[in-house]
Amino acid sequence: MPFISKEDLLAIENVLYEVEEEELVARQFLNVNTNFPAFAAEIGYDWYDRTGSAAILASGASAKDVPFVGEKGGREVQKVYSIVTGIKYTKAEMLAAQARATLGKGVGMSLDTTRVETARRYIAETENRLAFIGDKKFGVKGLLNHPGIQVQTVAEGAKGTNANSKRLWANKTQAEILEDLRLAKAAVEKGNIFKARVLILSSDLFNILLRPFSEHNPMTIYKWLQSEGVYFENIIQTSNVSKEHNGFSDSSDCFVVLDNNKKVVELAVPQDMELGNPVYDILENSEQAVEERTAGCIIRHPSAIYVAKGA
Repeated sequence: MPFISKEDLLAIENVLYEVEEEELVARQFLNVNTNFPAFAAEIGYDWYDRTGSAAILASGASAKDVPFVGEKGGREVQKVYSIVTGIKYTKAEMLAAQARATLGKGVGMSLDTTRVETARRYIAETENRLAFIGDKKFGVKGLLNHPGIQVQTVAEGAKGTNANSKRLWANKTQAEILEDLRLAKAAVEKGNIFKARVLILSSDLFNILLRPFSEHNPMTIYKWLQSEGVYFENIIQTSNVSKEHNGFSDSSDCFVVLDNNKKVVELAVPQDMELGNPVYDILENSEQAVEERTAGCIIRHPSAIYVAKGA
């Protein structure tokens, strides 16, 4: 009977858990919280904002003049969803793999791992989509559309044929682009509570940051941000904020500035990606499930996330 060998299973797992940056882009800047039971059907967390103040009182002030501190907040409950796909090998494929190994022609992985890589990619891409835009069918919200986040349209620049085209970074000067970034940073850091640590943008917008200021000044915006601006600790590229995927109706890219402290936002993963045991049908074909269980983003302080549309 052509069972998948232990060596094949190990090789499949090794391929499955290899890291690909675009696949796991959300994990580049979000803390992954796995401190939930793997079987949890939902997760709950509390959020709050501090209220109150301190006052300077003159001699003889009464108790009614004393301000009190407190908290305002609530409790969020999010359902946990399974992201599942499968890998299947036919009896003929396993027999051919065994034949290659017997003849000494099987080097490393004897079964084709293309399906394993595809399964991993589908799981990881779905995780990213949940993190950024959620899922309308199940009512999941992400970084771009969670209630309470700051969503604004970027200002118009000087060039362009209409309001929408004047907002595009492709038509803006370097100074206008830097002003967009400054305003986003200021919005996150208002009140000196949060820190604008991360900038997330599409590859198209990132490449615009690589334009030189002028023919006389070869420094790029990206280089300036690194050397002079001290704006962001991490700059992330992802297709999830592009006009094709971000879910906004203005058909343009957006960018995100946020404080990624784990007290602000995390990725909830009660069960990380796992490869199930192979199951054989009566024709001796093998099937394996690949599953991850996630509740998407835990967003405790939405005001620490700023989304700029129209770029």
